Amino acid sequence: MIRGLVNDTYRMDLILIHPPHFIALACIYVASVLKDKENTAWFEELHVDMNVVKNIAMEILDFYDSHKMISEERINAAMNKLPFRP
Repeated sequence: MIRGLVNDTYRMDLILIHPPHFIALACIYVASVLKDKENTAWFEELHVDMNVVKNIAMEILDFYDSHKMISEERINAAMNKLPFRP
């Protein structure tokens, strides 16, 4: 799950705005929340600004939310416009 989250961040502008370690921490945070894993103590030991981590996590979730809004018809219409090469 985390590898997929990290890979998807390359489709966003996060890599231009935030340091890589914060993006990685945000991916860990998102995965742990989705899997209902307790991570508070682990993040406290890192002494990171959780507001930054949570803001990046929200940007990641917003990215997924905005891509769900694209209908299947729009995707198919866009694919049909691409030239076919056998």
